[in-house]
Amino acid sequence: MQNKHLLQNGKYMSGYLTACHVFNFSESYAYADKVRKAIFENDFPVDPLDVANNLEVQAAKPQQRTILHDYIDYVIREDLSFYFSSSGWEYEDVTPVFAMLDSHGIHYMTLEEYVAEQYRDDETGETVAVTNDLMDKMKFQYLSEYLEDIAMDGLSSLLVTEVFTLLFADREAMKAFNLRIADSLEERTPRCTYWPKWLERALFCREKGLCAICKTDLTSLFHTYGKLAIDHIVPIALKGVNDPTNLQILCGKCNGEKSGITVVTSNSMPVFW
Repeated sequence: MQNKHLLQNGKYMSGYLTACHVFNFSESYAYADKVRKAIFENDFPVDPLDVANNLEVQAAKPQQRTILHDYIDYVIREDLSFYFSSSGWEYEDVTPVFAMLDSHGIHYMTLEEYVAEQYRDDETGETVAVTNDLMDKMKFQYLSEYLEDIAMDGLSSLLVTEVFTLLFADREAMKAFNLRIADSLEERTPRCTYWPKWLERALFCREKGLCAICKTDLTSLFHTYGKLAIDHIVPIALKGVNDPTNLQILCGKCNGEKSGITVVTSNSMPVFW
């Protein structure tokens, strides 16, 4: 009853709602497919460990910025940089970037506005008449010194969130990704002894309140503050890490039967109808 009361409380609900992300899937599915193929084909353009923001910390204790977040960010930034650095670069080559910025509602100055700002007098606030010749003269400066940063910072942060959300739901992909991580690590990581509440909630939501393997309903356990069995998909004994991508929720029976040297998960999940 306590959880029900809390969920009916406006402030409690608003905390969940403000954490929501309005998804625009126009590019996210394509990037998720690209990353997923690299995972299952073990064909990474760069070792995920080489682009991890803080590997030692991420491996030792669950972080909201996971190793997978960092790898996705690398893939997206590399892809976006192609529009700004390909050989024979033309202004029109960046047209897809404008479309992405618009579809995600990211504000940016147009070329005309950028030129006007560059020539604006700091004291009077006046600027020159922006002509086509002036825009043509400054268009590459506009792209390289202004728009590229907007795209890299604005788009990547949104797309990383969306792509991660799509991939995190795929436990088989998480297994394959963490097998690659384990293969690249030189040493075993100590087992984490405490799981933060945000992680428990995230895993519970991903598993839809069910054991990741046998699908036993765990909602009563969660709502009565029972202890959830958080399991390493790739065991610590096999150089698995404490990154959220390597974790799943199991029922007590499956957790007890899963040995410390077996890699087991499942993409079995309930359908809507």
